[in-house]
Amino acid sequence: MDKNTLYIGVFIFISIFIIAFAVFIIFRQYLRFRERALETEKVHLDVFRAHLERQLTEINSRFAASEERWRQVNHLVVAGQIENRDITQPTRVPSESEFLRSHGIQPKSLGIERNLIFVLTPYHEDFLDEFEAVARICRGLGFAVSRGDERVAQGEIFPHLLRQIVQARIIVANITGRNPNVYYELGIAHAIDKPVIMIAQNKSDLPFDIRAKQIIFYNDNQQLEKELVQMLARVLANHNNEPSR
Repeated sequence: MDKNTLYIGVFIFISIFIIAFAVFIIFRQYLRFRERALETEKVHLDVFRAHLERQLTEINSRFAASEERWRQVNHLVVAGQIENRDITQPTRVPSESEFLRSHGIQPKSLGIERNLIFVLTPYHEDFLDEFEAVARICRGLGFAVSRGDERVAQGEIFPHLLRQIVQARIIVANITGRNPNVYYELGIAHAIDKPVIMIAQNKSDLPFDIRAKQIIFYNDNQQLEKELVQMLARVLANHNNEPSR
């Protein structure tokens, strides 16, 4: 092989290497650009979702502004409270089901955390004050308090939610605004026979029979805390008679 042929071969090899390296760099930069674009789009979608949730809450509040409308909007929730279960009674471990198994939940192996209260609440800053008020009262009475979005990534949140619902001694559900996630989780809690305390912003003209259910209506956080501490004190008085895990 003469030198010219060797030089040509080396030149071709170096040229191919440079082209391949350049393609690799360009492709990597493209992936980074796409990643940043997706992150920006996610931020915009989160902002838009928060805006839609706020609008939905306002619309639902207007729909529920009178007794008749409140009944129409919340008829399923009210119907689910007709039994008016005594929440001071011990919670039974939920039965095994295909739904729970499909999400890796085995209730008997989890058991009930007798001092755990799980809060169902819209994950929106508009409801943060109410959650903190609930958490403050529950912790003051010796309960641990958790909600679904505190420590878990978005893709893993539902199994975590389901596990917390199964393990919780009591569920507190904020039904203000008829958030679909809260209603879905509330349905699961009722289906597995969990004691549930529901809270909602007060409607002064609500009928007495609705107020008699286990729904706490409040005008402000001070009233919420006062009503909730009375409700949970009944439960706490019975906790000492329940076996620990």
